[in-house]
Amino acid sequence: MTGRVDLHTHSTTSDGELGPSEVVYLAKRVGLTCIALADHDTTDGVEEAQAAGRAAGIQVIPAVEINSEGEHGDAHILGYFLDVGHAPLQEQLLAIRDARVGRARAILKKLAELGMPLDWEAVMAVAGDAASVARPHIARAMVQAGYVSSFQEAFDKYIDVGGPAYVNRLRVEMSQAIDLIHAAGGVAVMAHPAESKLVHLIPPLAQLGLDGIEVYYPDHTPQEQDELLALAHRYDLAVTGGSDFHSLNDAAHMLGIVEIYYDAVQALQARRRG
Repeated sequence: MTGRVDLHTHSTTSDGELGPSEVVYLAKRVGLTCIALADHDTTDGVEEAQAAGRAAGIQVIPAVEINSEGEHGDAHILGYFLDVGHAPLQEQLLAIRDARVGRARAILKKLAELGMPLDWEAVMAVAGDAASVARPHIARAMVQAGYVSSFQEAFDKYIDVGGPAYVNRLRVEMSQAIDLIHAAGGVAVMAHPAESKLVHLIPPLAQLGLDGIEVYYPDHTPQEQDELLALAHRYDLAVTGGSDFHSLNDAAHMLGIVEIYYDAVQALQARRRG
């Protein structure tokens, strides 16, 4: 297989706005040959996406994005070519999702204290069938309630890191995420390291078994891409990229916006376990 790919996409299974099959059909329309559905802390949308992919002639890589938080900051690890039936993986993902519910309720409590009460039912109406409740669902509910004028304002003023309604997520160390992905036969890639300001963690994580880094990302500058490419070559890491697609309303992260080709998929395949 050849052609353009997008290795970082999200659906309504977590905090995206299109269903898994809709993401696949959009990929077909924009001329992609392969995508990775990497929802936050869940693989529940993979089966639907792969079925749609078979019908549309699009390869869908089973993937996940595991968020970690600690003294290192807010770090995300992408897992590719996972065995989605791997019981320990699913048990840990379920624990993370359960913790997200408690976190979301704690954020709502803080918002209420700030004079912006939101019903849990309003957030769940936004989340719909999502397996993973996340801050974007709260942000959209805040817009609907008229507390903020935009999704971005909700994050910038209230629920982003350092904001008055921010609450830490369940702490999952990056080494744990890498080991979990490997145990499920997958390939572990650090998401948007420059955008997350965590480039300094690439060398130690390479020693812990990190397989690759997301070099090509909409918010990475050409200089940052060059720096990440140099690190990838130095530590023998696969080079990937993706849009981090969530919504048709986010032009900066539109599906397929990053120029990356099928050789990136082959580089990941070469590092598969099991």
